[in-house]
Amino acid sequence: MNHSNIAVLKQLNNLLNQLSDTEYAKPLSIISQNTIGKHVRHILEFYTCLLTGIENESVDYDARKRNLELENYTEKALETSNFISENLINLDKKGSSKLQLDLFATLPHARAKLTSTVERELLYTLEHTIHHFAIIKIAIKNDFPHIKVSDEFGVAYATLQHQEESIKN
Repeated sequence: MNHSNIAVLKQLNNLLNQLSDTEYAKPLSIISQNTIGKHVRHILEFYTCLLTGIENESVDYDARKRNLELENYTEKALETSNFISENLINLDKKGSSKLQLDLFATLPHARAKLTSTVERELLYTLEHTIHHFAIIKIAIKNDFPHIKVSDEFGVAYATLQHQEESIKN
């Protein structure tokens, strides 16, 4: 699971290396005046919450810090992405992906505490990242056609597998 997460972070780094800070932080009408940077910050903060939560055996994605530097500066986002990748590699070495942890979630009228595993949360974070990549890809194709992302960028692995099987048949 860590390898897949690291692979999507490499895709993110490829994107970040192509964007200027101005493009990265520009409000775009196609994504409701949000920015690519806001989506990237959101992605990176989910990973950071998970990694911090693994240490504490308790994850709360709603308790993000919302670091504005991550949404305004590609270099800060790259540093954070690389830091997360290094920690995911170390997580693999420690064998921590089998740990159980408490997961907290904010619901409309309550706060929920669930039991989860690191592997389950790594899968969630991966799928969450790909979902945001799909939104980012729409923005890039609309506003920044000079930026190149792969056809697979923002497409779920299950969809890619289905497309591949459809071609074979």
